[in-house]
Amino acid sequence: MREGELVERPNHYRIDAELGRLGIDVFEIQEGSRKVFSSGKDVLPETGSREAYKTPCFQEVLVLLACDESFRKCEHKLNRVLRRDEKTDAVQSRTIANVVEREGELIQEHLRTKSERILKSNGFDTDGKPLALEKAFEPPTADAFLPQEMVCQMIEELNEGKGEEQQIQFVSLHETFENPEKVKANISLDDVCCKKQKAEGRKKGSPSKATREMVNNTVAHIQSGASQTYTLNTSNITHMMIVVLAFLLNNGLLSQPGQVVFFIDGARDLRVAIEHLFGFLSFKIILDWYHLEKKCRELLSMALNGKQVRNQVLVSLLARLWLGKVDMAIQFLRDLSENKIKNTKELERLIGYFERNRNCIPCYALRQRLGLRVSSNPVEKANDLVVSNRQKHNGMSWSASGSTSLATVTSVWLNAEQSNWLLNRNINFTFHADTLELVA
Repeated sequence: MREGELVERPNHYRIDAELGRLGIDVFEIQEGSRKVFSSGKDVLPETGSREAYKTPCFQEVLVLLACDESFRKCEHKLNRVLRRDEKTDAVQSRTIANVVEREGELIQEHLRTKSERILKSNGFDTDGKPLALEKAFEPPTADAFLPQEMVCQMIEELNEGKGEEQQIQFVSLHETFENPEKVKANISLDDVCCKKQKAEGRKKGSPSKATREMVNNTVAHIQSGASQTYTLNTSNITHMMIVVLAFLLNNGLLSQPGQVVFFIDGARDLRVAIEHLFGFLSFKIILDWYHLEKKCRELLSMALNGKQVRNQVLVSLLARLWLGKVDMAIQFLRDLSENKIKNTKELERLIGYFERNRNCIPCYALRQRLGLRVSSNPVEKANDLVVSNRQKHNGMSWSASGSTSLATVTSVWLNAEQSNWLLNRNINFTFHADTLELVA
């Protein structure tokens, strides 16, 4: 046998046997005794122990079913459709879980390397920092914001017939009002948790639900214009910020003249991560109204005496926050009579929450009247589709890798990238016309 000679091998390997059934010969190229290429193992993806080769079409069906229902139900449907004998060649639920986990890990690695390549080509390091100090983007132009005349007109309409405390003063507003047609992107971010799988199963004296470990996923919903959307999932916030930055660069969104607007639930780590990575840009952070109301309700329940007192205080407090009057809301809480308070510490926690998020609390009433978003509903729906609908059911628990992988594979489906990935092992990382619309 000469060096570099093309050698035909008998179909006795697992992948080779699968090809042999299809009448496809398998070849190897060797240099001396060292094999440098195999048309079986180098062209086709590796398989696990006792795992048969799966075509992209079969994998697409398998992954689609696994994203919607449990692995056991997926196993039953696949074997029913394929008429597989349970005792011989049936598809096992463990195999389905392994395939999904492997695909999810490959997608995460692909997005990581792709993000690094995009960042480097645009003058950033792998941590998302500009390599050159003079690296900067054009500041927003005047038309990136709504005209002052329009804002003042809306304020007059909102103030009509109301008392002084309920009126909005233009000079007291700390925020600007972005022109929705000029916004670079609206980005909603949120963390979602599910139960972590126990390492050694159930035992007596196992931790209670209150202290049980959880698996975290960070979900991002990116919207540009009226209809272009993209959903991302990562295992942590730091990685998500880098991937979001790479996505914005890859789609040319940072070259537009407007702002980037972030919608978050008030979590400190999210806010700090945004400020740390996107400091070179003109951006705005909006605290989602639903989460602000929820936080007030929860902490007031622990701070005040009884449900009736809580509800009375909550209505007055939210009325001030809806108008963006954070100082007035804080003073209102400090002026509460002592007979209404049962836990001063919880009341101070709420005041501290307002102080930390002061710059993220806009005049919600005015934003709503101007037709601007006041909530992070799109990412809440994305959370449901990517994680909650599939992973947060009674009796379910997940490993960190399994949870993130399943969520990642699901996000690829939402972005209509599944065929490109399974056939070409590539993610376009761009908006697509066929992405699934998230209805809040």
